[in-house]
Amino acid sequence: MKRGKNSKVDEKALREAAKRALEQPRLALYSPLAACVLNYWKSVVPRYSISDELAKIVESELRRRWPALTAKARKVIERSKK
Repeated sequence: MKRGKNSKVDEKALREAAKRALEQPRLALYSPLAACVLNYWKSVVPRYSISDELAKIVESELRRRWPALTAKARKVIERSKK
């Protein structure tokens, strides 16, 4: 599958990705800049959650880059939870 916005979604691969995502929803990244900025906010804002902030940022960008794939993924994940 190409990385473009209008690429056809491989439904089987999406179901497998959803299964893995529900089993292990954590992501890891290497970014000293992101770590610095987010740790700064954690130190100055009470109850600040780096995980919540990163989830909002990443999910927003995924919706912007791949809106159709993100919508399908959300549906597959919700069906898989049941």
